[in-house]
Amino acid sequence: MSDGSQQIVGEIAPDAGALLINVNTERPARPVYTVWRNLTNVQEQDMVPANQVAAALETLTPTTSHSKRIAGLPQGVPLWLRIDAQAEDLPVSDPRGAASSVVQTGTFFRICLVNILSIEVLNSGDPGGGADMLFQFQVYNGSSSVGEALIDLFQKEVSDIDNGEFVPDMPRTFKIEHAPDVVVPYLSSLHRKGGFPTIGTRTIPDTLPDEAGSGSNDDFEFADVMGRVSLPTQLGDTTQSGFMMNTGLNVPSITATLAFETNVLNPSNILPVKLFHHGPGFP
Repeated sequence: MSDGSQQIVGEIAPDAGALLINVNTERPARPVYTVWRNLTNVQEQDMVPANQVAAALETLTPTTSHSKRIAGLPQGVPLWLRIDAQAEDLPVSDPRGAASSVVQTGTFFRICLVNILSIEVLNSGDPGGGADMLFQFQVYNGSSSVGEALIDLFQKEVSDIDNGEFVPDMPRTFKIEHAPDVVVPYLSSLHRKGGFPTIGTRTIPDTLPDEAGSGSNDDFEFADVMGRVSLPTQLGDTTQSGFMMNTGLNVPSITATLAFETNVLNPSNILPVKLFHHGPGFP
């Protein structure tokens, strides 16, 4: 029979670069979750500051039912998770209030193929047709505060393209390993008003901008378009096709069609669901 001491009972369900934690505690608490890489399979050697990859709180209000997703973890690797749940309805000096549980777990690995299926020029901005245009494509990390680029910037120069035509040689595939939860494809279209001197006329940002841009000057006019895509997190292959991006009434006006193929793998053979418990009467 329990003596009223704190207990932790629950489950961990890994996904791609994240841990989903659902636990119950015997007494109200505000759990602290700490994650380390599991490099040696020995707690004392692995659970050191150099190996720590995350530390998180779940709630500011003490409760007995707890749910937390810790994202942004290394993908496809074994991990250690420690849950510290100090009972907040007992004095700190009461030994019944302290409870910690250490669990071996890990994450899945995600690969994403970003496919440009087609880009159609609706209005190049050149009423006479036969426009000279530059297209630039990037995919950014939509889960990061930095919004870093995930692929090498792709550029395509096209001469003599008319309204209603598809950009030739534009369909292609870009592979992103360790793909984040959210990716943001970004496409820029530029129409050169009087010839096309160099590809370096304008370069899209190195990191994800707040919004797509558009504008013009004496030499060129441009319009960009972007979109956010949430990728699958669970094991298996998924295809998201027919993703449309359109610059709308901006000039140049273009429509792009993309598809996303995602493969979530489990190279470290992590249990998809792991049950655990800690407290009186439990090991």
